[in-house]
Amino acid sequence: MEGTCALILAAGRGERFGRAGGKLWSLVGGVPVWGWAVRAFQEHPEVDHIVLVGREQELPRLRAQTEPLDKVVAVVRGGRERWESVHLGLEAVPAQDRWVLVHDAARAAVSSGLISRVLHATRQTGAAIPALRVPDTVKWVNAAGVVQQTLPRERHAGGETWQLMAVQTPQGFAVDILREAYQRYDFREGAPTDDAMLVERFYPVSVVPGDPGNIKLTYPEDLARLEAILLEGGETRTGFGYDVHPFAEGRRLMLGGIHIPAPRGLAGHSDADVVLHAITDALLGAAGMDDIGTHFPNTDPAYRDADSAELLRLAWARIREGGWGLVNVDVTVLAETPRLRPHVPAMRERIASVLQVDVDRVNIKATTSERMGFIGREEGIACYAIATLRR
Repeated sequence: MEGTCALILAAGRGERFGRAGGKLWSLVGGVPVWGWAVRAFQEHPEVDHIVLVGREQELPRLRAQTEPLDKVVAVVRGGRERWESVHLGLEAVPAQDRWVLVHDAARAAVSSGLISRVLHATRQTGAAIPALRVPDTVKWVNAAGVVQQTLPRERHAGGETWQLMAVQTPQGFAVDILREAYQRYDFREGAPTDDAMLVERFYPVSVVPGDPGNIKLTYPEDLARLEAILLEGGETRTGFGYDVHPFAEGRRLMLGGIHIPAPRGLAGHSDADVVLHAITDALLGAAGMDDIGTHFPNTDPAYRDADSAELLRLAWARIREGGWGLVNVDVTVLAETPRLRPHVPAMRERIASVLQVDVDRVNIKATTSERMGFIGREEGIACYAIATLRR
């Protein structure tokens, strides 16, 4: 059998991205950037296996999150340089696979059509890469910001016209050709910036049309463009949640997944966290999945004094199985006492952690009812939540 393996590189440090957690773990529609890239090859009918290369400290997370994907046959440690990661990944490519597609996980918007183009050309020629013509004038600029040289976009040599092109991934090769190139290349000449740079020394590399949407996430400003590409045309829904609980003596006050120091807690079957209950209902409502009481009924002893953060986690996992990702959640808590404003940052962090999203996707406001009604009489706490999902 002449199988095809996708070798996906997710071991880069992303130093130019400049955000904590790294660019490949940035979420788009609730899915890490690397997850979008893996999904593209998982769903492609002509890809048989996937080898994912990651940073050593991230391997447990990568393995846990790719466990449900049947095409992922190995998650292996990468190296300090890109070429080292490819070399290590090649060792894990199944013996029955003749073709390999090397892809940067930072190119999360890779399309099925581009994968097919590269793969079909690779099968015909042995080595193929996608590339786009460079429409702009390209210049060498020194550290002081002064132009040193302008590069020609075309060059005439031997009666031919050469064109300056921007190369993308995936890059396709016969496995034996790529392995031979790694054995023969003299790395003392400098680290190659892509795999074709090695192969082209010893074997002709053909070029197929690239995809303008196949952008590489490099800088923080690239993330908004990547989101626009990946989420374009996706369905968006909004859900509303509300919860209220009376005060009760002898109970801890849990709000937004954290313990709030207070003389009284809230009465309820679970830990009575009105903030998390309202958020859970808003998320379930947006996904069309009924309400929290249906999923975790208060008649079930299993949920007595349950941690509402765990209930939210379980509900969110079920929602994500339907292909939904979180755009944002906005919460308003109504309480006369205790004063909640100092605890809002910790609540946001906790909720973002449970939902596995950036904290700026979770907003919480705390207000009072101006001494009116049961809130004003300090009889309980209420909460409203609105959540927007995109599939």
